Amino acid sequence: MFKRIIHEEWTNIVPMIAFAVMFTIFVVTTIRALRLKPTERERLAKLPLQDSDR
Repeated sequence: MFKRIIHEEWTNIVPMIAFAVMFTIFVVTTIRALRLKPTERERLAKLPLQDSDR
């Protein structure tokens, strides 16, 4: 019956979807960072300060 659905309020939906995606990425990253083992956290904290082997 309808070949195309026209969303008149699409400009309101796009920012909400973008916010939801970014919020989800932020929450997942935060949870992964909090679940790291203390030894791994310490290794990653010192990583940028280590000398390269080259």
